[in-house]
Amino acid sequence: MSTPKGPGPQLPDTPGRPPRIAADPATTGGTPSVLERLKAARPRTAGSEPSTIPESSASEGAGSAGPENRAGVGPRDVTPPTDHHESGNDAAAEAADRRRAGVERRRAAVQKARLTAGATARTIGRGGRTAGRSIGRGSRVAGQAIGRGSAAAGHRVEAWDPDIVRQSVVTLSAVACILGSAAGVGVFGGPSIADAAGGLFSPDATLLAPSSSAFSIWSLIYVGLVAYTVFQWLPSQRRSARQRRLGWTVAASMLLNLAWILSAQAGLLVLSLIIIMLLFFTLLVAVRTLNAFPGSSRLEGALVDTPIGLYLGWILVAAAANAAALLTARNADLFAWGGDTWAIVGIAAVLITAAVVCSTDRGRLAVAAATSWGLLWIAVERALGEPSAIDVAFTAVLAVFLLIITAGSRRHRVDHAYRRRLRAEQDAEREPLDLLADDRESLR
Repeated sequence: MSTPKGPGPQLPDTPGRPPRIAADPATTGGTPSVLERLKAARPRTAGSEPSTIPESSASEGAGSAGPENRAGVGPRDVTPPTDHHESGNDAAAEAADRRRAGVERRRAAVQKARLTAGATARTIGRGGRTAGRSIGRGSRVAGQAIGRGSAAAGHRVEAWDPDIVRQSVVTLSAVACILGSAAGVGVFGGPSIADAAGGLFSPDATLLAPSSSAFSIWSLIYVGLVAYTVFQWLPSQRRSARQRRLGWTVAASMLLNLAWILSAQAGLLVLSLIIIMLLFFTLLVAVRTLNAFPGSSRLEGALVDTPIGLYLGWILVAAAANAAALLTARNADLFAWGGDTWAIVGIAAVLITAAVVCSTDRGRLAVAAATSWGLLWIAVERALGEPSAIDVAFTAVLAVFLLIITAGSRRHRVDHAYRRRLRAEQDAEREPLDLLADDRESLR
């Protein structure tokens, strides 16, 4: 076989694909040439990259290759191929090295994290101990400060004059009571007592409800309470045994009056009845104190005894009206006696209670006057208003007469006994009469 004399294949000016090595037609029957097999099997190392072989040399070798080339002998500058197994082993070794390096890095990271966590824990521990010591010191300092403050406050409280405290409480209670009375007539926008609880406190709601004119006595009562409040501030009354016993009771009664007004406006009939009964018993205690510690002057009687007596007498009538409102709201008719009968029973209970109170001391005329005032306006309302009940009106008038007689007779008996005792004391101070003195002188 002779070597072709032609110059070999020529490269196009702009090849559409990489140039390929021309093969002999006799030897290229679909089988790759030796050079192609060497290129495919050769590892791509830095020193033997296929791109480092000039394409012109390859073309020349392919074009002028002799019989040795076609027999499988490559050019002199081609690196012999490496084995596939060595390449795989190197890749596996590199992968193992990378895995070992990754494991070492992870171990180093874990160790570093442990060291960091330990340092953080130690820092937190030291911070916690420091904070605990700081909190302990702060608690001790705060406890000592609170102890000193409590001791100082205790010393200040002990230094307070209890009489001044009592006078101040009475004054504040009087202010609260007057503000409550203003709220009771709707000054602050709320419903008045007559309109509260669905109108059950209005004059035409029950048989024991007095006329609207009867409530004007509150003005006189409040004026009397203000006068008492001013009187108890006098220097002569600050350490008075009577005022020490009476002041707290009167203050409690004024606060209970405020509570009754608020409960009545809210329509709480049961609560209002309980409060007004507590108020009644509180005023009974006040009257008992007045009897146990008599006043030293008429001025004290007018500024202390009279307001409290009026207060008690009116509250007695108001308690009966409150009970009637509650029974009416519940439609209660015990023993089926009817409303008139129960109204008469209520008037009798008011009369007996007031008569017992008026029979103490010299006769509590102020109590009798306030109770009679309320009973009289009940009689007027039942005789002229609705619901009409002539028998109830007659019973109320009779109760007024009996109550005035009871209080007046008590006052007369006490005054008569006082005059007799005073006359006896005056007679005891006189020298005894000697009726035989004139006869003895005549005999001489």
